[in-house]
Amino acid sequence: MSLHRSALALGIVYLASACVPAGPPSISSFSPGTGPTGVTITVYGTNLGQTSSAAIGGTNVTLVSVDDSRVVVRVPDEATTGVITLTGPGGTVTSRLRFVVSRGADVAASTLPPAIATATGYSFLNVTTAQGTFGVHLIKERLADVTVRTVTANADDCRRDCPVRTLEQYVSESGAYAGMNATYLCPPDYQDCGEKKNSFEYAVFNSNLRKWINLPSLVTQNGLVTFAGGTPTFYQRSYIYARQRLSLGPITAGLTMYPMLLLDGDVVDSSTEQSAVQKQRSMKGSIGSDGTNVFLALVANATVSESAYVLQALGVRDALNLDGGGTSAMWLGSYKVGPGRLLPNAVLLTKP
Repeated sequence: MSLHRSALALGIVYLASACVPAGPPSISSFSPGTGPTGVTITVYGTNLGQTSSAAIGGTNVTLVSVDDSRVVVRVPDEATTGVITLTGPGGTVTSRLRFVVSRGADVAASTLPPAIATATGYSFLNVTTAQGTFGVHLIKERLADVTVRTVTANADDCRRDCPVRTLEQYVSESGAYAGMNATYLCPPDYQDCGEKKNSFEYAVFNSNLRKWINLPSLVTQNGLVTFAGGTPTFYQRSYIYARQRLSLGPITAGLTMYPMLLLDGDVVDSSTEQSAVQKQRSMKGSIGSDGTNVFLALVANATVSESAYVLQALGVRDALNLDGGGTSAMWLGSYKVGPGRLLPNAVLLTKP
């Protein structure tokens, strides 16, 4: 399946000028959204560099690290579910959402079965969920053992007649050992693509060039995943990252797509955002992480939402939808799926 969606239709949110003086502190998001006591939470925002104390649900928490764009805190044993507050000379700011403290009773009450154990490398699995049983082509690797890279065939922004490669070519040219197709594209076999053939209206960070391709498409309501070395971060809305990116640390890979499938282990209800084609069953691609491993998956004969439940069954905590259908391609030593269509971009795995 290949889809083509205009960034304008998603509602562009414009970046604030870098010249605006620092204002009051603010919280834009935090991750994870739930977890046990002892876990660390990263709170994202602006002008947070002078944070002197923090609390969750009114209980003081330990500050692990503080800088202008993020504050890391540790959840104490006595913490209870509640909003996160950060306090400094500029005042106190409060998160819009609550952090949910999970305890033994919460886990016991969960209706989710234990995550299906999977090996690293490539495997094909039949995964049973409440929505049915689905075949899954899976590449799973430890984040500590690989480098995730996102690459494009074009060196600059491209909106029509974009250059393309086979997945095997991307792997070979970048010294990778594994990879998969990435964003939706407008393939030449689609009649309505015309001069826009092989274009992709999504932002992709070219790891080789260390720059964003199609940067304006970063400022949308699409989902986003970035990698800073072995640390992935998932955003349900890419504009949240776009507003902060000049103050965040450098990344090594990243791409926008839609919809987000999982956040903090929960399936994201994206039914109102999905197209009719996404609700049809076909091969569905995705990239995800459980905090320790990266997952590249192609789920056979599934809808986008069904693919999210498959990933959840595999223990994935955060995941973003990728292209599939006739574009599906997966490589580890040889084609496991595909080769599919020629690709304007791809996700690769290299050894550190």
